[in-house]
Amino acid sequence: MAPEKLPPFRTPMSHPSTLSCAVALTLAAMGVQAAPPLPQELADLSAPIEASLRLPGTGVQILAVKDRVFYVGGPGRYVFTGPAWDLWHGVKLTSVSQAAELAGRVDLARLPLNAAALGAIERPGGQGAAADHHAAWIFIDPICPRCIALLKSVEDNQVPAHVVLLALGGKESRTAARRLLCAPSPDAAWRALIDQAWGDLPEPAEDCDTQPLVRALIAAQLLGIEQVPLLIAADGRLHGGVPDDLTAWLAGP
Repeated sequence: MAPEKLPPFRTPMSHPSTLSCAVALTLAAMGVQAAPPLPQELADLSAPIEASLRLPGTGVQILAVKDRVFYVGGPGRYVFTGPAWDLWHGVKLTSVSQAAELAGRVDLARLPLNAAALGAIERPGGQGAAADHHAAWIFIDPICPRCIALLKSVEDNQVPAHVVLLALGGKESRTAARRLLCAPSPDAAWRALIDQAWGDLPEPAEDCDTQPLVRALIAAQLLGIEQVPLLIAADGRLHGGVPDDLTAWLAGP
């Protein structure tokens, strides 16, 4: 099945469970009779979790418990009491709500993306440098139906975009990505992608550099992209899946 929508970035509030319960359940599943007692410094973890968020691209949860912030890695085995920093934004994390807000965007000035290095298919919209400055970034799998639906909306609304190919769907995705990257022209690549006619493109020439596809996968991993499509607006806001109103979302809150 083709990859689909990313889980939304949100902060579940008033979570009824506690970390101590999670640890107890994990140990019970392993045949351990009882969870070990928490050190005094971590005693607050026995209280209800007020808010939590999985930090994108990590196995770490940030938790708010009794006006304190904890970071939990793995299945509740490791607990970090901070401080922690979001280096992409250059700020110290102080709350779950702040972490959720930062998780929903990237700072493109601090973390610049290079369209040519990632082999992006350019979708022009408007004219000149101003249009490029407002271009969105769209990460897709070339055979993902939701991705193609999004790109058709991009085309219909004349949205400038850098479309990055991620071969996540197996052999067919890899074949499609290579042919699109090595297409005779950007226009040919775009049309073949939209029409899902990449099979009609010629076989990639031996001298076609496919390293951008590898760099794109590395960039996706660094960005914490787990499913597609994923949009990044010019101001750094993230959206997993297809917005109900693409132009309204791109225009900003």
